[in-house]
Amino acid sequence: NVYVESADFRAKKLARKAGSLVIFCVDASGSMAINRMSGAKGAVIKLLSESYTTRDKVALIPFCGNKADVLLPPSKSIAMATNRLETLPCGGGSPLAHALQTAMRTGLNAQSMGDTSRVMIVCVTDGRANVPLGVSQEDPEFIGEDPRKLTKDELNEEVLEMAKQVGAMGMSLLVIDSENQFVSTGLAKKIAEVAGGKYYYLPNANENAIASSVSDALAEAKSM
Repeated sequence: NVYVESADFRAKKLARKAGSLVIFCVDASGSMAINRMSGAKGAVIKLLSESYTTRDKVALIPFCGNKADVLLPPSKSIAMATNRLETLPCGGGSPLAHALQTAMRTGLNAQSMGDTSRVMIVCVTDGRANVPLGVSQEDPEFIGEDPRKLTKDELNEEVLEMAKQVGAMGMSLLVIDSENQFVSTGLAKKIAEVAGGKYYYLPNANENAIASSVSDALAEAKSM
């Protein structure tokens, strides 16, 4: 006789295969903003059209003025991306620290939902930061009658601190440097270094160049 006990039954759970989330942080300030934004928009659509066989999602966070905003929340939908990216904000300051902070929050939220295994933040910037985190967060110390000002070094330090946090959280950071002037600030490269990420110098950051850099980095991350 064969006795079957309840312990012999194994509940087979269908594990949902988690995909990757690629979060584009795009500097929408300054004279090159339109080029950067259209390059990133094209790359988003391209990556989504290639990722229909995977569970990968894409998000887009432009930053300009005083803060960064999630224009396209994590999505697999090409229609939604096209619709949301119809009107792209441009101009004003460059709140780079707030952009990285917003991207981290977006990544953490996605991971807490359980369908995202890997977060890659792609920062398309010329490596200039001129808006303090305090201004982006509307900290009373930074706005009002006599607002606190930060030096250039302090502004850069804020950005590097955020980049370190990205690395510490196990997220990948890919910095695409679109600086096309003779004097580079060198900050974009440092951002990638402190996060343990990758750095690409693409002064003409068009959609194909951005998309192929991201695809390569994503394939490498998945193979590890």
